[in-house]
This record gives sequence, structure tokens and C-alpha cells, in this order.
Amino acid sequence: MLEILNKLNHYSVEQPDMIALSFEEDVLTYQELYTAIQQLKSVFMHLPKGSRVGLLSKSPLHNMLNYFAILEQGSIPCFLDDQWSEVTIHQLIETYHIDYLVDEQHRLIKTTSSETYPTYLNEQSQVHQLLHIGFTSGTTGLPKAYYRNEPSWLASYKENEKLLRHKENILVAPGPLAHSLSLYTCIYALYTGRTFIGQTRFNATKLVSKMKQQTTNSALFLVPTMLHAITKINHDHLHLTTILSSGAKLSSSLFKRIAETFQHANIIEFFGTSEASFISYNINRKASVDSVGYIFQNVTIGLEEKDKNHIGLLNVKSNMIFSGYVNQSVVLPETWIKTGDYAYIKDNQLYLVSRQNERLIIGGKNVYPQVIEQMIKNIDGVEEAIVIGEPHPRFGEIAVLLYTGSIELEYQTVRQHIMKVLSRYDVPSKFIKVDSMQYTQSGKVARNKMRTAYVKGDFKL
Repeated sequence: MLEILNKLNHYSVEQPDMIALSFEEDVLTYQELYTAIQQLKSVFMHLPKGSRVGLLSKSPLHNMLNYFAILEQGSIPCFLDDQWSEVTIHQLIETYHIDYLVDEQHRLIKTTSSETYPTYLNEQSQVHQLLHIGFTSGTTGLPKAYYRNEPSWLASYKENEKLLRHKENILVAPGPLAHSLSLYTCIYALYTGRTFIGQTRFNATKLVSKMKQQTTNSALFLVPTMLHAITKINHDHLHLTTILSSGAKLSSSLFKRIAETFQHANIIEFFGTSEASFISYNINRKASVDSVGYIFQNVTIGLEEKDKNHIGLLNVKSNMIFSGYVNQSVVLPETWIKTGDYAYIKDNQLYLVSRQNERLIIGGKNVYPQVIEQMIKNIDGVEEAIVIGEPHPRFGEIAVLLYTGSIELEYQTVRQHIMKVLSRYDVPSKFIKVDSMQYTQSGKVARNKMRTAYVKGDFKL
């Protein structure tokens, strides 16, 4: 049996009255949670072992109850996002052979993929202690399904515990459970006997109000766009001692505002992926502001195709990695994972310079947008910045900077700032201040949408 199921049983006896899950008005103690799971098992008792069940309720509490009841019966929960279109959900059901869906009343509905069960069972059975099937939140195309095994998350929890220094009893993650960070935090809280606070839809005001009702220390797991909203809310009497940000680096302006707003909280920035889990961390910016932090001790880094500046394609190996993409070969523990990032290492700190498909070639020189973006975001008054390529008859392509913030960037000032570290090829040829960025559902800048908007002429020079 999975460890998380054993833990829920244990806590239902040892701390029955402690709050386990809290989503707005929906609150369950550990005893109530365990009892509800046992009652739901009857819904899934006739499922073939290993069958895939899609979770699509608008209620996060219902999804978590179904999640555990499905695992109890030896089947596999698949967390779908209720914000996806019906077309996308149908494509995912067909592509990844999701046999059943659970509706709002906890009823089991057979899908059109229900005859494919024997075709995937052999691949799936190779995953040791399979916890669920998740989906990447990529900015283009159909989300990719992947296997998440329980031991990988238990290893991640062990590393997280080393970073939580204030004995936080409450873990908070306001993002959708269909996104890896929030589901990870929810299972983390329950595995360690803590209280988890989540939201059906992110609302900064309601979240802060809920957190003010708590009398013990809490840790907050979220993405920068949510943090930005929370800093604008009155935070008096908030027992927030650790902030864990993931998904994108914090701009210097936002980091400064967070540090001023939550003066007694540790600010931890994580770099990782759905596939590789955590790779590096930066506590209170003790690592270089230009890096993504120190590499976790249980993570091994490999760089392929390194150039003369020791920049190469980042590969990662650890006991925290996923078990592979669905419909592809299963990934065994300690397998090298290709991240698709160009990076380099200095003083055990990891520096990202670009995604593999975002590298620009300007006048025959490699230009890496991410390192330029980080330098721009380190300028006070800049909130977000992305660098995109535009075709050019002489240089092949040129770099175009799109940014948001409270200041107007001047070319000569930025040129001097960038050329302290980089070359003249790295200085964007065009600067365009935009009113706002478009974001993915997981809180990352939707780079392709911004590029499309630029090409269409939506932004004025």
C-alpha cells in the first residue's frame, strides 16, 4: 500500500480532530477525511486494477476525496483541469486512455476510451508505486501526461523539510490542484500530518483573510503572479514564516516588495520542472541573483554540447524525478532527464541562459534570452521582461524586449547595464513597454502568445 494511505489511517487515529483539508468553507479533520475516503471506496470497488480515472470536479475537496479512494482501490487518478476546453479534455481522454470520469456527485462515468485498458497496463505496471498521472502545463499544444511515483515525492518532501525552519504546521497553496505545485503541497501536508489550505479559485483577499485566522506558523507555496497580488493586501497578524515560490524567477522589484511586506518570512525560490521535480533553490537571495540557486545535494547535473563559455544543455538525475511520459517508455529512477534548458554551473550555483527552442542567433552569435531577461528584471521598477526574436535581413534575427513596470527604460542605460556582463549582440534592438503580460494557467509568461501579439502589431514602439 502507498505510504500516503498508511499515513492518513495513522493520523485519523493519532490526531483525529486536527484539520486536514481546508478549501474555503469545506473543512475536514483527519478523522472525517479518512471516514469519507472509506465511504467513497464503494463507488470504485468494481474498477479493474490499474484503470485510469479522470478527476474533473470543480470542488477541490471532492477531487482529493476521489483521488485517495481511487488509490485505495488500486486504480490511477488522473488530475484534469476544469479550465480546459471540452475539446482538450476529450483529446486527453482519447490520447491517454482515461477509462472513467468522476462527476460532481462522485458518480463513475465510462468514457469512450474504456476498451483500451489492456493496451496500456503493461507500460503502467512498470512504474513502482504509481501515485497518479499528471499533465504538464506547456504553453503550446496538448498537455503531456506523465507518471508520478510516490517515492520521488517522498524524496522531495525530505529535501523540503530541511528548508522549513520554523516548524510550520500549515501548508498553503492557492493554485489549482491540477497543477503539480499545489497537488504536491497538498499531499506533502497530509503525509506529514499538517493542515493544508487551498482555494477553488485564487483570490488574494480571501486567502490572506483565511490565513489571518490561523494561530500557528504557515508556509506558502505559489507562483510569482500570485505573490504579486498578495503583497497588495493588508498582512497584519499573519503567521507566515516561509514563502516558497516556483514557476519563474522573482524580479528584483517583487523580491524587494515581498521582503518588505513579510519581514519575518524566509523567501525560498525553487527551480524545477514537472518531470525533474526540484533542481535548485535560493534562500533569501543568498545565492547570486542571476542564478536559480544552489543545486540540491541529491541532484546530479550534466551539461551536453558545452560551448567555449561552458554553456550546455542541462540534464538532471536524482531520486525525485518522474517515471516518464504516458505512451512512451517508462523512466527508471536515477535516469538522466533532459530539461531543454541551456545552463552553466559556477560555485555550485546553477545559471539558466535560455530554453533550447528560444536561443537566438544574431550575426552568427548565440544569444540566450533568459540571461538578458534576468538582467532586465534586476533593474528597479521592472516587473516582467521577455526577449523574443524578430527576423532581420542582415543579422538573421534581432532581439526584441517586451517589459512591464513602473519605469520607462532608456536604450543607453540598458546597453551599459547589459554590456557590463554580456556583449553588444545581447543588447535588444527594440524596447517595448506593454501594459501587461499574458500568462499560462500555471502563472508563467505565455511567451508564444506574447510573440504572436507582437507580430500582429498589438504593441507600439
